[in-house]
Amino acid sequence: MKIIKKTIYSWDEFRSVLDNEPKLDQDNSDLNVWSSKETTETDDWYGTKSWLEAVFILDAGGWGIPKLERTKIDDKITDSIAPLEDYLTEYVPTVAGGTINIEAAIADCSPEHFMEEEETETVITKGKRLLTIYVNCWNHCGIPEDCYFHRGALIYKAIDHLETLGYGCEVIATFPCRSGQEAHVTYVKIKDFQEMMDIDKLCITMCATFMMRRFLFHLQELEPPDIRKKFGYFANGGYGTQIKMGTLSDEDIAIQQDSSELIFWYDVSGLERVKDIEEAFIKLVETKFNEVTD
Repeated sequence: MKIIKKTIYSWDEFRSVLDNEPKLDQDNSDLNVWSSKETTETDDWYGTKSWLEAVFILDAGGWGIPKLERTKIDDKITDSIAPLEDYLTEYVPTVAGGTINIEAAIADCSPEHFMEEEETETVITKGKRLLTIYVNCWNHCGIPEDCYFHRGALIYKAIDHLETLGYGCEVIATFPCRSGQEAHVTYVKIKDFQEMMDIDKLCITMCATFMMRRFLFHLQELEPPDIRKKFGYFANGGYGTQIKMGTLSDEDIAIQQDSSELIFWYDVSGLERVKDIEEAFIKLVETKFNEVTD
């Protein structure tokens, strides 16, 4: 499957464009009918019936944290991440040389100051321990809510554990849609390498994906007319078709390739049981461990 367009948003950009209006298209009346802002009959898959209230809930930090905190994760699941510590201690040197700004590191406790100031390609490659986590959040509305929150809890605990091992984790929610053998992917970055995990953002994008769907519909309505028509981004057009698990590879989904970046592409599309989501998580960790130790 070929990705013909990637639309990338930082969190601030994502929030900002929710206030934008789709452009009218004089040549296609279908593209002038939008679904995202319509008041819905039920709130089952939108978080709320009203668009304005949905945006208010987003700005207020969402409503999913209590559910995330109640989600039980077996310690054996997150313990499966531990072997990746070999990647940290053996595959990539802790310090690659150069000058270290200890004063700045003490002042703001930022791990980036323990890395080299000399910005040559070699030093950056060896000195940074970066892990980009891509999570497929575009799933059909028939998946049980518990599965979404279970997946979100796995990601949250994985990030927390990996960062205690010394990684800087970047977390990106991906929303791939297909039309025939071609795909369009929307990316929303919810955590940068140097940031702490914002659990509110995680709940909206990776736990409350049923609420995020509505915001994604709006982002898709802002796409150019040719993309909207091809992928059905208009009322009654379908708003994109889910891509089956395993259809896209790491290289396909990555925004950019970096030699110091270990892609952690967690695809749970189509999985409807908590057990299957956990098995996919463990399999991913084992695969990544084998990659960096071969």
